[in-house]
Amino acid sequence: MNKLKNVWLLMLLLVGFAACSDNNDDAQVVLSTGEVNLKVDGGTGTFTVQTLGDWTIETDGQTWYTVAPMQGSGATEVTVKAEASTQVASRSANLTVRCGSSSAVLAITQIGTSNPADPANQDILIRAKGGDKEVVLPANEGYDVVIPSDASWLGVKEKKEGSVVLTATANEGGDQYRTAEVIVNAADGSKLATLNVSQSWRNVEPGELLIEEIFLTGNIVEATGRPDNKNQEQYFILTNNTDEELEIGGIAIAESEISTDGTTMTGMTWEPDRRGEVAALNYVMVIPGDKGRHTLAARESLLIASRAQNYKATNPNSFDLSGADYEWYTQNTSTGQGVDNPDVPNMDVWIGTPSGLIIFNTQMNRGYFLATLPSGLTMDEYVDSPDYLWTGTRSYKVASTGKDFTLDFNAMFFPNEWVLDAVVVGTTVGFTYNPFCDALDAGYTYCAANTKDETRYGKAMRRKSVDGVLTDTNNSTNDFEHGVKASLAE
Repeated sequence: MNKLKNVWLLMLLLVGFAACSDNNDDAQVVLSTGEVNLKVDGGTGTFTVQTLGDWTIETDGQTWYTVAPMQGSGATEVTVKAEASTQVASRSANLTVRCGSSSAVLAITQIGTSNPADPANQDILIRAKGGDKEVVLPANEGYDVVIPSDASWLGVKEKKEGSVVLTATANEGGDQYRTAEVIVNAADGSKLATLNVSQSWRNVEPGELLIEEIFLTGNIVEATGRPDNKNQEQYFILTNNTDEELEIGGIAIAESEISTDGTTMTGMTWEPDRRGEVAALNYVMVIPGDKGRHTLAARESLLIASRAQNYKATNPNSFDLSGADYEWYTQNTSTGQGVDNPDVPNMDVWIGTPSGLIIFNTQMNRGYFLATLPSGLTMDEYVDSPDYLWTGTRSYKVASTGKDFTLDFNAMFFPNEWVLDAVVVGTTVGFTYNPFCDALDAGYTYCAANTKDETRYGKAMRRKSVDGVLTDTNNSTNDFEHGVKASLAE
């Protein structure tokens, strides 16, 4: 079979040679393929020109690709190369290979950054900040875009051959989405596509910014064999788990009011139990929008530390936190704690302590979460509003005496709809209560057996990753490595 194929190819080449030499219009240029497909991130593709004469390649004038060689003689491999595409729509080009009067055409295609499964019916999400959104359309010979009259916040910036660029103003409407059904009609008046556009009230969506690592336990001081409770180092590492830049100004990080430990108080119940709607708060800090890192690049992380100091200078077991991106600086002159690092921006503390000193729970029995705050909501408006106060009762039994108690329960909260990521922390012996609903976190992570476990010092809880993407199933038991060496110690 291979011999017959080679004979057939030789006959074609002989015909091609005659064409190149004698300008025979019946001659052919033989190409090994009719199309070269390139990936969105660029790269190369090849094809082979087969003639027995001299040949040349003509391009269609587009500059996003290169071809080499552009001329040759006989059988030659040709390489097509392109850089990564930044266009959402696919792009294509044609090459013409000529030998005398004979020719052959090869198509080059490169897929775009967005390739919807059904370009005729798409759900389009735009972030609160607004701006441009390019949308891939079905193949067409011209189209018209119809935007509802009540969607004055949305418009058309540019019409392209394979896509349309929509543009939106900033959504400053609190915590409400706004929507519009955009119809794209073909040149003949028939419907080409339906675009269900939704603009979020936030710039970061749930699951996009994650808590990658939590370190709260402190480190052992070599001289005493005990942790330094006066200068307790703690930190959180937050990571952008997307392939695009995120605006992080205004993101809050909070500790739960509800404890996860049930060793001393059993049978805990709340009336009403609002965990399905809200997350009760103990401490709240907010990334400021007017200083520090306002954006976080794709897959990058930031470090938020307690008092961004070089603790390693006085304790070899500690960390150098002086290079943190933010610190929660709280001054407490009565204890001598609270040294401000002027080179590290301070978090805005919305809910702290009367003394001003914030040390997150070191007994490993609270929950932590990230939340987006509605546009325009200020600290004073939040803390003074009864709309964000969970009031009721909490009932439990004292484990040591068996005595029942029912006490008033009053806690500030964030609605669950504001939460971007939640991580429950407990101990392997004492974990009993989920401070959140299971939809936020159905499990828990840990680095201690109980609240007095001294092996917890120097240990952190770190989220797993696969091929550089953090694991997020909303179940911290599965998503985290438990009780591992803190990454800043490595």
